[in-house]
Amino acid sequence: MAKTIKRKRSRASMPAAPALQSRIGSESMMADLSRLLREQKFESLDDAQAFMNRMLEEGGGRLPASQPQSLAEQAQDLVYQAWEAPTDRDATALARQALAMFPGCADAYNVLAETEARSVEEACDFYQQGVDAGQRSLGEAFFAENAGHFWGMIETRPYMRARQGLADCLWAIDREQDSIAHSEALLELNPNDNQGIRDVLLSRYLALGNDAGAEGLFRQYQDNWSATFVWSRVLLDLRRGDQVAAKAALIEAMKCNPHVAAFFTGKRRLPATLPAGYSPGDRDEAVLYVANFAEAWMGSAHAMEWLIGRLAN
Repeated sequence: MAKTIKRKRSRASMPAAPALQSRIGSESMMADLSRLLREQKFESLDDAQAFMNRMLEEGGGRLPASQPQSLAEQAQDLVYQAWEAPTDRDATALARQALAMFPGCADAYNVLAETEARSVEEACDFYQQGVDAGQRSLGEAFFAENAGHFWGMIETRPYMRARQGLADCLWAIDREQDSIAHSEALLELNPNDNQGIRDVLLSRYLALGNDAGAEGLFRQYQDNWSATFVWSRVLLDLRRGDQVAAKAALIEAMKCNPHVAAFFTGKRRLPATLPAGYSPGDRDEAVLYVANFAEAWMGSAHAMEWLIGRLAN
């Protein structure tokens, strides 16, 4: 197993979270749609489609907003408002209001983790409360029945967000194995991985020298041709001592995203801030790969030396 370098992280450093406003549109619309359909009694799929077409036509291409009915729905609606709030203070107030209305509102704790926490430890506590609230609200029977396709049901997403936030915060305070256990559980609940757990988990497996865990992800997501997986294949082959396979993997990696090589060799410097997104094969994808996986490369004996030597030829 390759040696790894111990991380040096500031405990005051908070894991980055997506902007609250970035999530409001599609999910609140899905909640409206779910309520609209639930209020109807359709005899067939054709009837349901006809209803949808009529609603869209009458609304000028938009579905009419439906009023939340249960306390849980009303609390979640307050969270949607918090996501659009102009300030953290406003978002916090709405989250607190949601919890007063319905203590099982996991997303309210997620908002507080992003807007009120002043340390990683505080954020971790909020996310843990969100996970606990989500588990209570969904119930044990729900987990047993729906594991494997969680994200497809909108009511699971607050819990999934809380558990992802918890995993990130646990990693930031050096509770690596706890963090990985939560990430692995999220992939079991939702193998389609709408949250992008696999990329983060792969970087953490490699940083800890858990090559078996990394190989498991490669088997599970064998059709993944992102820079994250293609460039990490090179590293895994090197760590198991197969330079022939590593050379072949490097050729594929250069085809996938050659910008990674420029950053690793120092021909290009990483920006001061990380990009918010990327397109496959572009420089932003390379920046995110190097930022997240440089630790694993640097901690693997002779890997960077081999890579720079190969790229120089």
